[in-house]
Amino acid sequence: MKNSYSILIIFLTIFSFSCSLNYLKSENSEDSIPEFSFKNATYSKYESSKKNVSLKAEQLEQYKSDNSVFAKNAEFETFDSEGKEETSGSCQLISANIKKEIYTLYGEIQLNLPKQDMQISADSLNFNKKTEQITSGKSSEVKLIKKDIEMSGYGFSASGVSKTFSFADSVSGTINTSDSEETETETKESTEDE
Repeated sequence: MKNSYSILIIFLTIFSFSCSLNYLKSENSEDSIPEFSFKNATYSKYESSKKNVSLKAEQLEQYKSDNSVFAKNAEFETFDSEGKEETSGSCQLISANIKKEIYTLYGEIQLNLPKQDMQISADSLNFNKKTEQITSGKSSEVKLIKKDIEMSGYGFSASGVSKTFSFADSVSGTINTSDSEETETETKESTEDE
């Protein structure tokens, strides 16, 4: 009994030691150590002497090995070539691959797209800058407000190129129209019929 108890203690000691060695090895690998890390950071990116991105974050980290950047509790803005705001918003976490221009947003996302007169709320979204596509997962609910339309659903997709959006599943919402708009539509239809 004493022998098996001693063997068990030796086994547990070796096992715990080897786990911490693997942990240290992965912690010290170049992939898991940020190239830089800042707290309460403000970041601006310029192209052709014009600001095209502005970011404020509680914590900002960049990893050299895979061109990834992470921002915690972030507020951001993007601008077009004329300096007009394209996008603004906030979220709990941004994961970005700078080289591929793919951005994933997580947690309490608030996104404003003034050129499309659209506001989006979600818990996770993906944005591909090269294709100008915003998508959500099939199981992630997205709420959208655009002019007089309020909708929510799953499997959201929006295109910056075609200026269209769609939901794949479980869509609900409201469309508000004013009396004058309804009257104008009825008048046009009756005029065309004559």
